[in-house]
Amino acid sequence: LIRSKGVGLYFVTQNPTDVPEEVLGQLGLKIQHALRAFTAKDRKAIKLTAQNYPESDYYDTTEVLTSLGIGEALVSALDEKGRPTPLAATMMRAPMSRMDVLTDTELSNLIANSKLAKKYNKAID
Repeated sequence: LIRSKGVGLYFVTQNPTDVPEEVLGQLGLKIQHALRAFTAKDRKAIKLTAQNYPESDYYDTTEVLTSLGIGEALVSALDEKGRPTPLAATMMRAPMSRMDVLTDTELSNLIANSKLAKKYNKAID
C-alpha cells in the first residue's frame, strides 16, 4: 500500500539480520557497506546477508562484503520493469558542494538573482 503512494522507507542498521525477512523481500534498493566478521555468528550473518542479493557471475558476494573499504558499497536496485539489477560494487562519492552555512553575502546574492524571490519576496499588508 505504501509503495503505491510513492512513499519510500529507509532501513539503516549495522546488523542486516535486524531487518525481518518479510521486509528484506520487499526492498527494491539495497546498499550494503562493509561487514566485518569477528565471531562465528558474524560469519553466519554475512553468509545470510550475501544470500539476500541477486546471484552474481562476477562477485563472490560473501568475500566482497568483508573486503569493502571506506566509501565502498554493494548496490542492487530494480530496473524500470521492477526486475533486480545485477549486483554492483560501487564507490560512494562525497558531495562536491561546500558543507557549510551560506554567508550573508552569498545569501543576499542568491536572493537578488532569484526569479522566485523577485516575484514572491514582497511583504503584503
